[in-house]
Parts: sequence; structure tokens; C-alpha cells
Amino acid sequence: MASANLYYKIIEVAQKKYMAVQDTDFPPMIIYNLPLFGFDETGILDYEFVKQQLVYGVIKLEQAGCDFVVIACNTVHYFVEELASVLSIPIISMVDAVVNQVKVGKHITVGLLSSENTRATGIYQKALAKAGLDCHLVTPDQQVVLNDIILKVMSGNQGVSETQELKNIISYFEHVGASGVLLGCTELPLAIKQSDVSLKLYDCTQIIAESILARVYN
Repeated sequence: MASANLYYKIIEVAQKKYMAVQDTDFPPMIIYNLPLFGFDETGILDYEFVKQQLVYGVIKLEQAGCDFVVIACNTVHYFVEELASVLSIPIISMVDAVVNQVKVGKHITVGLLSSENTRATGIYQKALAKAGLDCHLVTPDQQVVLNDIILKVMSGNQGVSETQELKNIISYFEHVGASGVLLGCTELPLAIKQSDVSLKLYDCTQIIAESILARVYN
């Protein structure tokens, strides 16, 4: 569903921002939906096995004629430099795109909602710190709730209760001084949207869709 959501947002941005109408107005896309073994709702369970599968996947996309690669998962951006090293085409980093957008939005302190693995490996914390931005993390108990929400989205069973649980965590971030929240897992935008909360949400899927099309059309 996360990949489908990204595809939908690419089409929507092309229509609304770049006035795409006819088939030829839209960029050609190849989607390789890679069922990762050694991976679950918490993130990466077997690092080497997951990396091997990802290397196979990105090479397959390059061989198919793609000009660049986008990965619709924040967690596996842990491997992005290693994956880029096996390609002659670029990988567009979702993490970099999101952090750049936070800088533009001038939200100096943000809260991070992500998979357990993304949080543990510090993918976003390191990128935010490098950009001079502060990051609040969820508590261990809140991470357990997030893991469950991600699993619900993966199975298509998210609903009102999952949205409310996310709202509760976002309220916590607001209480500790965050002025924005990163949806640092591509499942999470399927469970909450900006109209649900007053605090600024940075939707990783929306941001990477806009970044992709700026590259295509400009």
C-alpha cells in the first residue's frame, strides 16, 4: 500500500502542479514490488540478507532502463549509499528530500514517527543533526504502539483508533516543544493526514513525489 500510495501521489502531483492530462504528459515508471525476506513491521531483521535483496532489486531497475531509482521505504535507506555504489544511475533519497523540506519549512525542532529500526539506526536523527535541526523521539512504549499501527496498515486494517493513537503521540511531541512531525515511515501517511492535527506534518511520501517530479519536469 505504501508503494501504491507513492504512485498515486506522483500522478496527483503531475496533474495538479504540472497540469498533466494526456498519457504523454506523465513520466514513464517501472514499479518493482520487492517482497523483502528478513524484514517486518519493526524494520530490518537480517541486515545482510535484506541488503542482498535490495542490491538485486535496484540493479533490476537499472537494467530495465530507469534513469533513477526511488525506494518507497524509509527504513531501507540505511543501505542507500551501498546501493548507490552498485549503480550507474542515482538513487533519490527520501530522507534527504524530507530533511531539505523541513529546512525550507523552518521547523527547527521536529518529532519523528518511524519504524523501530529507522529510529534505532538513527537515519533521520543524523540527517537532521547535519542540517542543524533538532529531533524528538518517541518513548519505548510509544514505539510499540507505532509498530502495531504500521502492522495494521500493512494488513489494510488501520482505522479510527490508529489515527487517534497517532494524534496522541503527536500531542506528546507538541508538549515537549516540537513544531513539526516527520512521518518517517511510508505506512504512516495512510493512517493520518494533515487535517487530523494542527501541528505541521511532513509526509515523506508526498515530499518524495514532489521531489521526483521536480527532477522530471524541470
